[in-house]
Amino acid sequence: MESGALDPVDTAYLRLVKNNIKGWYFYSFSSEPFVVSVVSTYVPLLLEQFARANGVQLENHSRRCTPEHAKCLLPLFNKRLMIDTSSFPLYTFSISVLFQTVVVITVSGIVDCWNSVKFKGNVLVLFSIIGALATIGISRLDTAQFYTLPLLYIIANSCFGVINVVGNSLLPVFSTSLAKFDVSEVEDKLTSIISGRGASIGYSSALLVQLMSMLLINMSKTKVDVQIAVLLVGVWWLIWQCPMIWLFHDLPEQLTTHTEENSNIAPVAERSPYTNLVAKRRLTLKSLTYGWSSLWDAFVHARLLRDVMIFLLSWFIISDAITTINSTAILFSKTELHMTTLNLITISVLTMINAMIGAFVIPQFLSKKLNWLPHRTLIYIICWASFIPLYGMLGFVFDSIGLKHKFEMYILAVWYGISLGGLSAVSRSVFSLIIPKGKESTFFSLFSITDKGSSIVGPFLIGLVTDRTHNIRYAFYLLFALLLLSLPILEMLDVERGKREAQELSQIETSQIERLD
Repeated sequence: MESGALDPVDTAYLRLVKNNIKGWYFYSFSSEPFVVSVVSTYVPLLLEQFARANGVQLENHSRRCTPEHAKCLLPLFNKRLMIDTSSFPLYTFSISVLFQTVVVITVSGIVDCWNSVKFKGNVLVLFSIIGALATIGISRLDTAQFYTLPLLYIIANSCFGVINVVGNSLLPVFSTSLAKFDVSEVEDKLTSIISGRGASIGYSSALLVQLMSMLLINMSKTKVDVQIAVLLVGVWWLIWQCPMIWLFHDLPEQLTTHTEENSNIAPVAERSPYTNLVAKRRLTLKSLTYGWSSLWDAFVHARLLRDVMIFLLSWFIISDAITTINSTAILFSKTELHMTTLNLITISVLTMINAMIGAFVIPQFLSKKLNWLPHRTLIYIICWASFIPLYGMLGFVFDSIGLKHKFEMYILAVWYGISLGGLSAVSRSVFSLIIPKGKESTFFSLFSITDKGSSIVGPFLIGLVTDRTHNIRYAFYLLFALLLLSLPILEMLDVERGKREAQELSQIETSQIERLD
């Protein structure tokens, strides 16, 4: 329906909704380069670079690490702990995800207690500013500040986790509001349209920043070229989040619902200033624990559904392995193949482009053409992805193949990108089939925590393996084993049974509600 056919009130409302959606697009446009560039490429390189600059030789701890020495250790906490320089980024990633998970659960609970687009927009802006400033801070560090680098990265990554969850929570609000004016589109389809456009805008932004980074690095030709690229991402994030300040506004029905729905003390008009203060304090305490109680409720519901638990267990392992492959490959390319920053950014661009192709071709064309069931498609993608660590393991047997040459990394970047995009698209499709209708938000919050939380384990284990062997190639054995481990678990998944159980649970809860009424 065109806005010109609406009365003035509806026209103003529709304009408000569209402005909010534009603000959401700016959130994706401004922040996506951080996870694609900084998390996936630049920070692993910087952490390893800082570790080597402050490291000692493996054979002789009294001698400083030099570029000629491939195996070095980083002394930590006044030499009480010695870790491999390649393990330093991996341990940092593990700790970062742990902090990110705690912060995200807590903040998402606070945000969910406020039925306000403006409040969520303010949270997006606040954490975007903090994350961008922390990213810019990384670009200004000296190699001697190897304790400060992980700290700033943990802050920036936690901020990104918050805005990612808060941003996703706004999608149902926008699709519901927009559906009032376009009766030809259902809410689920509008959600997919808005989400798809946001993802495309985010990927386009990340690709543009990566290309600009390649240009800057090619022009700089200095030892701090990675930090120049990090500075670009931080400034990009800081500048392009600014429009959100003016675009996010509460919709009319949300202006008063927060206080009235969440307070159990007295109507707003009847409260004294002291009573209002007590209400706010109680609400704040409730908000701080709401995210954790919601997560527990989601788990309670999930454990009643056998196939949901099977899927979440398998996805924990799959997500862990797939995510860790990226950081391991970056570190392996840098330390073993001696690839330049420009080479690694090129690999990142190849991965991103092929992830977009995989996300579209596998579910939309390949699985339909070959008539694959969704969970079978997931199994085939994992088998495809398993070739990457398997190929790395071949390097122990052969001298000419098995990631012995730089060009092999470019080929595997294409391979990895296709599997990454396919898994991202198909996993959500499979999960959506086996969860109860009407509880999508609850179950997908559990899916998100499983997805993010799994990244605590993989990097930590790879770090232990690298510390033990001082050869990051051994990490491929662990990654290959994790992917194989997920296959028999996925074979236990029965989507049709999962659908029936989810439907039965929905009917039971509906009956209980009717009896209470």
